[in-house]
Amino acid sequence: MKTGLRKFTNQQPLLPDAPQNLRYDSTTDSITVEWDPVDGATSYNVYRGADKKFAENVTQPKYVTTGMSPDTKLTINVTAANESGESPMSEIVTQTKMKIETES
Repeated sequence: MKTGLRKFTNQQPLLPDAPQNLRYDSTTDSITVEWDPVDGATSYNVYRGADKKFAENVTQPKYVTTGMSPDTKLTINVTAANESGESPMSEIVTQTKMKIETES
């Protein structure tokens, strides 16, 4: 017997995988961190420091921080996110370049 009812499922997407291949480039006052795009991610959450304080939500697999002091280490953690939530964190320890003093 057919009832004319249809079964619909509102299936949420799976959590995205953690970002991979984090890499960075630096100057004496800035750090740029990039990573491979994650399938199913709609954005990325960036956390800074050992305490993993939220810094920024970005839509591209890249984060730039400026205004830093020379020879400064900074831990960056990144998660991939979508409507189901956040992936596990990926971590990279970065460092700004040392300032080279030149003689006048």
